[in-house]
Amino acid sequence: MEDENRNYLGQHFLIDYNIISKIIESCNVKETDVVLEFGTGYGYLTKRIAEIVRLVYTYEIDKEIYSKAKSFLVQNSNVVIFNQDFFKKEEYDFDFFLSNIPYARSKDTMKWLSLHNFREAVIMVQREFSDKLTAFPGNSDYSVVSVLSQYCFDIEPLFDVVKNSFNPPPKIDSRVLRLRRKKNSISHQIISGLEFLFSNRNKNAVSLLDCKKYENKKISQLNVETLIEIANGLIKK
Repeated sequence: MEDENRNYLGQHFLIDYNIISKIIESCNVKETDVVLEFGTGYGYLTKRIAEIVRLVYTYEIDKEIYSKAKSFLVQNSNVVIFNQDFFKKEEYDFDFFLSNIPYARSKDTMKWLSLHNFREAVIMVQREFSDKLTAFPGNSDYSVVSVLSQYCFDIEPLFDVVKNSFNPPPKIDSRVLRLRRKKNSISHQIISGLEFLFSNRNKNAVSLLDCKKYENKKISQLNVETLIEIANGLIKK
């Protein structure tokens, strides 16, 4: 059952120490920073980041993996590890977000990040999902998560990670990204508005919204700022 649960969550644990070092080198963290990590895994990345920051909050939902990670991190007094669902956790202020995001929770994680204020993040996602985050209007990958991510973050692809760097190996390669938080704010209502719009992605914007200012473009052809403006307007109706 544990293995089935890990497969469902899309959990692939990073075991390549060269990649772990490369990720840590990519983290622009300070000694005074509080880091929030989603997906402790065996704690290899957690231990490395804990050596250079003030405090790490880290979450691992799998009981067996949590137990192993807790033993591995026992000497790191500045690490607080939780065995619970990251999305049902108590809220903590943090400066930096770090995660090898479980693939099944990638979209949920980007929504969650868009609703929170912090300085920067380094995340690893499937390469296909990375393409969704940076997709342009009119592209088949352009979606709600594209709009949210581009509105809330400056996104910088850093490097790709081959599947053999994980246990078990995923089916496709991954990509490490840096996210720098913009000042733009988002709300649950705006996210709901965007989800409504993209559920009608191929409809003509003029006919869907009864507004002539969008010419003959489909919803999926409108730029990030326009879609946020429309989603915000839907709240007020």
